Amino acid sequence: MKKLIKEFWNVLKSEYENKHKENIFKNYSQTEHVLENFRTYLKDLFLKYPSNVDIVCVLASVELELRYEKNAIKLLEDFVLKYNEVINDVDKARIYTNLGFYYEADKKQDDYLLKADKLNSPFIETYKGLALTSFSNYERNKINEDLYKSLMYFEKALKITNDYEIQFGCAVCLFEMKEYQKAKVIFEKLLSEYPDRMRLLLCTAYCEVYLGNKEEAIYYLKKVEVGQDEKYYLTTDDIADYQVFEAYYILGEYDLFLEECEKAILDYYFADWEHYYYTLWLKNKYEKFYECVSKYKDEILQNIEETKMDDDFSCEEEKQDYIKSYEEDLEKLITMSNKIQNENYKPIIKLELYPEYGCFLVDCIRHNF
Repeated sequence: MKKLIKEFWNVLKSEYENKHKENIFKNYSQTEHVLENFRTYLKDLFLKYPSNVDIVCVLASVELELRYEKNAIKLLEDFVLKYNEVINDVDKARIYTNLGFYYEADKKQDDYLLKADKLNSPFIETYKGLALTSFSNYERNKINEDLYKSLMYFEKALKITNDYEIQFGCAVCLFEMKEYQKAKVIFEKLLSEYPDRMRLLLCTAYCEVYLGNKEEAIYYLKKVEVGQDEKYYLTTDDIADYQVFEAYYILGEYDLFLEECEKAILDYYFADWEHYYYTLWLKNKYEKFYECVSKYKDEILQNIEETKMDDDFSCEEEKQDYIKSYEEDLEKLITMSNKIQNENYKPIIKLELYPEYGCFLVDCIRHNF
């Protein structure tokens, strides 16, 4: 059945792309009617074959593309409830994994993905979903148990596929566990397969930083070009400038840090960049230090005065919350400035990596169809 459905979709897709000379998912307002046609076709099929898993899963994916997330969820939950005694464990795992994707940032997301895992799901998306949600929990709560879970699920996914995103996810988990040598081995292996991939150069540099290999770290950092990697398309292939120059700070290469920092600093709000102020002071750039502190102090004071005069707040409490927030920012700035000047205070920063957060919908018509 899936082959039949795919053939129908490919006809719609080809007609659209030949006519408009663009990817079918580029312009929603133009493709909505194509998706509606596909949905009508699937609904007609569903009436004829109400217990067919291929139909209901693809139909749910189309509902999502049409921005009817609740319809997608209801379709699958009703289906699995009605045909629970008929469908096999593989189909259940497929449906549970899809529901896990639809229930983004909801407790039910983990519940459904774990249900699929218990059924020994053969779908990589199950374990990718569990790995990514576990890592997201780790980023939010900094609980190591979530990090270990993430690695476990990435390793489960590796038993199904050896693709880049899964290997990369394993290495990221190892890096965050401070297993820098193990992470480095994977990053270097991937580099041999994807030469000069900027994200891999950066990750390898980070490992060298924490392994104490200063020359090697600088070698890799010098090769990293910020911005979107022209050869690759993942979100992790987009390198921010601070991801490079913060490594120089940790290495104690303060001249390099300031040199790279100054190229990009105007693009950022840097009132809370303690490591930048510290380096200015350390390198005897006192005039620049005072200039930056004064600049942000004046801006915060101006924001406070403007907020006091602003009548657009819904209530006085909301206005006072804003004023309080600005006052806290001012206090932090002054405290930081005093500590750096008078208390030999050195800010500590940590280099962080994260996996490729992507789609784990088994029947995604955008990525898997």
